[in-house]
Amino acid sequence: MPLEERYANDPELLEFYRKKLLVPGWAGELNPDEFAYIKSQLKQSPSLKRRWGFRPSAKRLSESRIRTVARNGLSANKKPVLASVVKEQESSKWDKSQKHLDLLLPDRKAGVSTR
Repeated sequence: MPLEERYANDPELLEFYRKKLLVPGWAGELNPDEFAYIKSQLKQSPSLKRRWGFRPSAKRLSESRIRTVARNGLSANKKPVLASVVKEQESSKWDKSQKHLDLLLPDRKAGVSTR
């Protein structure tokens, strides 16, 4: 049953439901009408595509990815990005800690053993 029919008696609830369906992670498991609505909205809006983890220029919107984002939000799709950011931050921290050690232990930088 399409959303319009399901909520025909309550237009405010229909509007609320339409907005909430477009929030990644809110909908959970989608029925066919909810999936069709979300996909149609994604096709129309580049900014919505971006919020759902798609490139704004994406033409193909896979059903499995839409269902995953509707169910889990974006955390599952952002792991590779976050991993690369974390890796950069860790290497940056490593560089800073090495510089700090070099300042504290100048002999270490020159390769002089303290044993």
